[in-house]
Amino acid sequence: MLNGATLGATGSGVLALFSGGHPLSSAALEGLSATAGMASLCRVLLEQAGWEDGPGRIVAVTGPGSFTGLRATLALAQGLALGYSASLCGVTLGQAYRAREGWSEAYCITRARRDRLFMERPDGTVWAGPSGAIALPARAFVVGNGVSMLDLPQHETLIRADCTSPDPRDIYRAACHADDRPSLQPLYIDAPEARLPSQGLRPSPV
Repeated sequence: MLNGATLGATGSGVLALFSGGHPLSSAALEGLSATAGMASLCRVLLEQAGWEDGPGRIVAVTGPGSFTGLRATLALAQGLALGYSASLCGVTLGQAYRAREGWSEAYCITRARRDRLFMERPDGTVWAGPSGAIALPARAFVVGNGVSMLDLPQHETLIRADCTSPDPRDIYRAACHADDRPSLQPLYIDAPEARLPSQGLRPSPV
């Protein structure tokens, strides 16, 4: 199981191995630099578990989250699935949180760049924008590493859970109800920031 969706300057992630629904081992990922060592750390966990043939199923969190964390996580997940002929499954952060008992109506609030937030609603729809523009119903149950940024008066009645990242066991539970896929697509909420050159693309060399 791989979760690098919230990796960033202050974010964290995790790699974990499960067998028969029970966690065997895990390793924390801290900061953007952790993406460079994800593959080697994954190899260490597999070797320690004695899984010479690798896992039978790869589960990865698909977002919402940072571009770098998602790109590294999903590329590694798809590479492992291909290399070990394993099935591949993706779940969102919101699905992982809502897999915990009693959290089925949780709003997932995630930090984005430039003091903005990502929100994944209980119905799976998503939103991105400044914290002051977020719209939540009264008594909404909110969870995620962006909850601390909700400081508006109308949010005083929010029900907040002290959980900035989903537990690996919740990610596993969410994956038990998700279908396998041939490939994983990242859940990017913001539009791409890439811009074409002002003079257009250069012609291909002859």
